[in-house]
Amino acid sequence: MKMYVATIPGAALKVKSSTAYYARQKHLFVLVVIMISVVPLLVISWTSSHYYQASWLQKTAAELKSMADSRKEIINLFLENQENLLASYAELYDIEQLRSEAMLEQVFTAINRSGVITDLGVIDLRGNHLAYVGPYREKLADKNYVQAEWFAEVMRNNRYVSDVFTGYRGVPHFVVAVTSPSQSYVLRATINSALFNALLNSADVGPGGDAFIVNRQGALQTPSRRGIEVLPAAELAFSLAEPATRVRNSDQALSASANLKGGDWMLVLKTDIQTSLAEYYQARNRDLYLIAAAGLMILVVATLLVRSMVNQIENADRQRTNVNDRMRQVEKMALIGRLAASVAHEVNNPLQIIGDQAGWMDELLDEEDPAQVKNFSEYRQSITKIRGHVKRASAITHRLLGFSRGSDSERTSTNLNVLVEETVSFLENEAKNQRIVVRRNLAPALPAVITDAAQLQQVFLNILNNAMDAIGADGAITISTSPVDGRVVVEFADSGPGLQTAELKKIFDPFFTTKQKGKGTGLGLSISYNIMQRLGGDIQARNGNHGGSVFSVALPAA
Repeated sequence: MKMYVATIPGAALKVKSSTAYYARQKHLFVLVVIMISVVPLLVISWTSSHYYQASWLQKTAAELKSMADSRKEIINLFLENQENLLASYAELYDIEQLRSEAMLEQVFTAINRSGVITDLGVIDLRGNHLAYVGPYREKLADKNYVQAEWFAEVMRNNRYVSDVFTGYRGVPHFVVAVTSPSQSYVLRATINSALFNALLNSADVGPGGDAFIVNRQGALQTPSRRGIEVLPAAELAFSLAEPATRVRNSDQALSASANLKGGDWMLVLKTDIQTSLAEYYQARNRDLYLIAAAGLMILVVATLLVRSMVNQIENADRQRTNVNDRMRQVEKMALIGRLAASVAHEVNNPLQIIGDQAGWMDELLDEEDPAQVKNFSEYRQSITKIRGHVKRASAITHRLLGFSRGSDSERTSTNLNVLVEETVSFLENEAKNQRIVVRRNLAPALPAVITDAAQLQQVFLNILNNAMDAIGADGAITISTSPVDGRVVVEFADSGPGLQTAELKKIFDPFFTTKQKGKGTGLGLSISYNIMQRLGGDIQARNGNHGGSVFSVALPAA
């Protein structure tokens, strides 16, 4: 067998200075905390900022393209609908009929039920007005349109939608014109610019955005929200490069363009990036300030934390001792629970015999003649009282069994007003002895709840017992029920001294009690809290406006 010999340096056996050790640990801990907290925050902030901006640009570009497609379809359908409407009337009437302004007035009224057109005119092949209905009669009655571009286009193509122009009337407008099937006249309508522009005004392009229509020469056909009059040639060339809807991303704006009217017009929607992301930039700056503040706070907390490590170890030992004491108390309560279960079982047997005998006596009375039995009604009343008190005693023993061991949850429809009354009846004598008045403020027609009445009654009893202990003597407990937002709420308000802020934070912690030492285990409210969690409800504690404490129990209404 081989033997190995090792030598341990004497310096390693020397006891190190605790002050120097914890000083090094403090510096190391502060450095590690800064590295594992602040650095990830900076990385996450930068990554999320970059991702959000890229995601916003992608989402906005898709929304802008979709909006441009929908507006393109709406505007094209609008213009096509106006052409078809004029063409249908040109097929119905010949030139002799429409020369009459009375007939043209009727046609204008029929076409313009929605207010889409401003005026309507009939023009012969020489460009002269044969009839006109509208507000510009004096300016247009004697005008000739042979030299007008729109007139030449409609004679060439039978249909035409013009660009925006001022013309003889001196105001910007555009017209829709069609020829009759025999090409004997031209029916021309001027589109209501306000209604047409409304097709773009509703486009949600964000703050600082823009929406307009431009022709191939770059002249705007609808007003620009930002006051643009002519589209730059570079942007116009890009937008006319493809017939499909396209999106352009520049440093300042996202823009979507779509061809209209067979490529003669172009729809442009713009979203200003800087304006739309103004709140994002503010949030990003706030994040940087918060990270800097968090780094400073972490530095301070880390320094203080190291100094308190020894105290924490000492507190941990003290808490371990307290937990051992509490566990002994739990074992004692478990023993009491088993004793209660034994007592309940022993009492149940004679109660069963008493109930059976009372029932047998009731059956015997049914066979007797009331006229021949002296005090027959008193016997009957006594039997009824005996059976009622047996039932009450059985309920008490059943509740003792419920306290001693967890029974299976049997949830049924329960009226909380009735449950409150039953619970108060168990403590009425004790309350009278302590000169404590129990007031009821129970809401009528209270919705039922689906719950385990036995477990919920245990919660009510725990709260009432605590309230009576807090009052001591000469006080009052007010029990209120009410429906609130689909839930049924039961409030227990006492006239006791109330709870401190620190106590409110720990009131439902296991083993925490505000009672004098030896009078409370600190388990009642903790058990009540767990019961309410299992029942799908809630229990809360607060101080009343006029003193005392208020416990609220809430369950969903059936």
